[in-house]
Amino acid sequence: MAARPAPRTDDRVPEAPAGLLPLLTAGMGLAMFVLFALGALGPWLLGELEISRSQLGTLTASAFGTASVLSLCTGHLTDLLGGRRTLTALLVAVAAAFTVLSLGGGYGRLLLAVVLAGTAQAFANPATNRLIAVHLPPPRRAAAVGVKQSGVQIGAFAAGLLLPPLAAALSWRTALALVVPVALAAAVLALRLPPDHPPAERRTGGLLPAAPNAPARRLIGYSFGVGTGLAALNTYLPLYAHEELGMGERASGGLIAALGVAGIAARVLWTRHSGRVADVSGPLLVLAGASVCLVPLLPAATALTPLVWLGAVGLGGTAVAANAVSMVAVVRSPVFGATGHASALVSTGFFGGFVAGPLAFGLLADGPGGYPAGWGLVGAAFLASVLCGARLRAVTSP
Repeated sequence: MAARPAPRTDDRVPEAPAGLLPLLTAGMGLAMFVLFALGALGPWLLGELEISRSQLGTLTASAFGTASVLSLCTGHLTDLLGGRRTLTALLVAVAAAFTVLSLGGGYGRLLLAVVLAGTAQAFANPATNRLIAVHLPPPRRAAAVGVKQSGVQIGAFAAGLLLPPLAAALSWRTALALVVPVALAAAVLALRLPPDHPPAERRTGGLLPAAPNAPARRLIGYSFGVGTGLAALNTYLPLYAHEELGMGERASGGLIAALGVAGIAARVLWTRHSGRVADVSGPLLVLAGASVCLVPLLPAATALTPLVWLGAVGLGGTAVAANAVSMVAVVRSPVFGATGHASALVSTGFFGGFVAGPLAFGLLADGPGGYPAGWGLVGAAFLASVLCGARLRAVTSP
């Protein structure tokens, strides 16, 4: 039985600022939007820039590789500087990234843009989780995490639904340029939030967090597996549907939208449920296990195409919700550490998976195993999360 942690010291909070949750939701969606944009516009990028499937995966991996490395210090920086400042900074970084993306100019410039996007992603969870911890009372935090994490899937829905038709009607560069004013408008709203002054005891110390404890290590491993599977899915599902299933570019992008819609509902429902149970490791195990069972529907779609839609919706309702539930665990329980630090550590694992997933899937898809080998990788990644979830339950269950 794990020792009972000391209660948090930030339980008394003032009334939440008006519009806080919509702003945090938009911040999460914009920070991760590059992943869904590259996936939804994959057929255009491969055609116009003449890049390979593995190079497309490298773009996504570069963004999240940057995020994974920077997450080692962004959690502590968020605790030092406050959530308002770091949220504003990440939204400006998103605007800069999509400005560079929309200018085109070759593969090298795309790499620069995704590095900027990765910087924004590194601050997303620490900044938004800290603002929730500062401005909302404990009974409302789990539900708030679910709402703001659903912003990621709202971004997936918007990318899958809007970007392919915009790219067909205008160009893929113009479609990406439309993200810039949205990010800048959100940055202005973030500046208008009341200051959140970091506690005096957290204003000193180095940039790097302390080594994770046993529960945090298991949650990091869980997040790495989920991130690996989700990043491969988001990057390659539209391309797989287009190349292997013969679906049109708009219908292929619609799979990301379907994944996003299911993910929105799942993140809200599962985080609310996780806020009420005694041990969050239970929902984490269920979500990872269900994801393992749903992955085989994707390769099976070569025989029966509608299965790809069932797989996309099912994985949106399970794997997509898993990361949100892990954030509930971080915000709800001090056993993982201070909110900013713990968010950054768990994000490091999640973003590390976002590096490994697209790179490995791209190499497998370009190799003799093709897409079936890639989907095998996705299933194995979710299975690894099941194992980490079981170990987490062993050290956190009452």
